[in-house]
Amino acid sequence: MNAKIVPVLLVIATLGPGCIHTSQTEVRDESRTVVEFENETAGRIFYETLSKRPARLNREESNTKVSLPIVFSNEHKVVTGPNHGFNQAVRECDTNHDARITESEARIWSGSR
Repeated sequence: MNAKIVPVLLVIATLGPGCIHTSQTEVRDESRTVVEFENETAGRIFYETLSKRPARLNREESNTKVSLPIVFSNEHKVVTGPNHGFNQAVRECDTNHDARITESEARIWSGSR
């Protein structure tokens, strides 16, 4: 074997299996918005409509990835928690922002989905 190739193969053999890879997912959730419903029908319409929304549409995600080939790789992902989608739905549905969802507001919001 060529004498120049042996040191290169030794370096590759040493560093190849020694890769360092870290991956971390952080869930950042916010506190749930306090809301009351005018009546049971308003609550039912709101929650039924909310349950039909795809969960991934309510999420925000950011990724950070740093890597040095062969030696080091680090990935950090931040996703929002489930309360983010609920709070967003309350903001959309409660049009007068009084923390009280009326049956009329719930029906209008449900129809716009």
